[in-house]
Formats: sequence, structure tokens, C-alpha cells
Amino acid sequence: MKLRGIVLSVFSVIFISLIMLMNGLCTMLTGSAYDDSVKLSNYDPTDMSLYYAMGEYYPPDDINTLNIDWFGGRVEIIAYDGDSYYVEEAATRQLREDERLSYDYKETEFSFFFLGDKDVKITDAYKKLEIRIPRVIANNLKSIHINTDGEVVLKNLNCEELKVKSKSGKITCENVYAVNSEFSSSEGDIQIGIASGVGYKMDFSTKDGSMTTYIDTKKNSYIVGGGEYSYKVKTDTGNLLVSAI
Repeated sequence: MKLRGIVLSVFSVIFISLIMLMNGLCTMLTGSAYDDSVKLSNYDPTDMSLYYAMGEYYPPDDINTLNIDWFGGRVEIIAYDGDSYYVEEAATRQLREDERLSYDYKETEFSFFFLGDKDVKITDAYKKLEIRIPRVIANNLKSIHINTDGEVVLKNLNCEELKVKSKSGKITCENVYAVNSEFSSSEGDIQIGIASGVGYKMDFSTKDGSMTTYIDTKKNSYIVGGGEYSYKVKTDTGNLLVSAI
């Protein structure tokens, strides 16, 4: 009887240890355990340890137009040294199929939507979208249209037309040039980094925001160089920062 009790005790310890080990491995593999008690507003979008990520590569073919309709979270579009479009959706918990993004591909246009099912609502998770574009294509895009409630980050892009609208998220553009570009945000700030020697036109309109620029001017509209590229920025309370990079 004593031997049987000892064996059962040892078995129980081993069993519990295995469960703890498996839980630890799952947490390591997924980034972190999801805590239902954590509120959406407490998520740090820069803390990648929180995310479950799903990414796929798409051949570039003739894609030169991106349309993005994203409910919230961060949208990031950057150029990279690759041969294919790379699209990654990340969230603070695992997503069901109808909670994942959907997309539509028609000839030269690639369109992305926040959910696979329009009737679904997500209130307990933060989602973000990252699109990497082959650098050779990123230098010759036709148009990018983004409509979102969240943050937008654009880097190293060149296109004919660029339209970005965010209700309250910050918009950051670094080394992004378009013949015609429009940025609008009600509350979020807008930051535009422009390389030295680039000619552009800046037109800023706002209700209660302010503009800070590296150019010595107090005007909300000005021209640098030949004005090859155009930036039209509109906010309610958001501020505009134009910096040299």
C-alpha cells in the first residue's frame, strides 16, 4: 500500500509538471497567453510579444494599387528588399476565420478589409496590418487609399496618388512622395519626413491644430524647390510636423 501511494504521488508530480511545461511552451510559441481581463485600451501596439501573427506572400504580378479599409489598429506599409508582396495580420489573441481580414484582387488592384464577415464585431482584441512591398514596385505605385480609425505608418513609397484618412490615429510618413497626396485626421497628429533636396508643395488646413516645420515660415501653405510633389493635410485638432530626413 505504501509503495502504491508513493507511485501515485510521483505520478501526480510528473503529470502536473508536464502540464505546466506544456503551458509554458504554448505561451512561448504564441508570444504570450491571452488574458480576457485585459481591456483593449491597455494594449501596447509596439509590444510584439502580445501578438499572434499570420502572414502570406503574394506574387507582385501587376499590382500597383492598394485599397485598405481597416476598422482600427495599426496599418503599416513599407518597402523592402523582396520579390513578393508580404501581408501580415497580427492580433492580441487567436482569431476565428470570420474575424480575420478578407481581401479582393482584381487585375492591378489589391483591396484589404478588416473582417471576413461584415456582421462580426471585435471588441476584445487589437488587430494590425502590415504590408511589405518589393522596393522596385514601391517606387512606381499608381495609388494607395487608406481609410481607418487607427494609426497609419508609411515608409519609402512613391506613387501618383495617395489618400489617407484616419479618425483619431496618428499618421506617420517617412520618405513617401506622391504627385497628389491627401491626409486627413480629426484628432490624430500627422508627421511627414521629407528628404533633403526634394521639391514639394505643402497645404495645411486645421480648426485647432498647429504646424511645425523645418522651413522658416509661418504660413500654412508653402512651396519648396520645384514643388514636384503635393501634400494636402487637413485636421480638426491634430497637429502637423514636417521634418527633414
